[in-house]
Amino acid sequence: MEEQIKAAKQTRSWSGLSCKVLASIGLFGTLIYAFGFNSKDMNKSLYMAIIATSLSTSASLGALGSIAESSKKNRALTQLLVESTNSASQLPLSKEIEYSDLNEDN
Repeated sequence: MEEQIKAAKQTRSWSGLSCKVLASIGLFGTLIYAFGFNSKDMNKSLYMAIIATSLSTSASLGALGSIAESSKKNRALTQLLVESTNSASQLPLSKEIEYSDLNEDN
């Protein structure tokens, strides 16, 4: 059971991983753009708007990747919980009924 829990916790989402990779590329691209190009040739507000848009898009993609990965892990753990609950509910009940004489004294 512990191995199944570890496997469920280590589940990876390929779409989440790709979103995180794209977010990292966007972040580094924005930093290269911010420090690599001379902002004196360009309108300052346009320059800052491009940087802000790029950073917010990268952050959004990173958050989406984290949500996708977390959702996949939660789904795997929930599936494991349901399977264990179902197997526990299918255990045979004991056929013996214990008799108690506690109520006979009344």
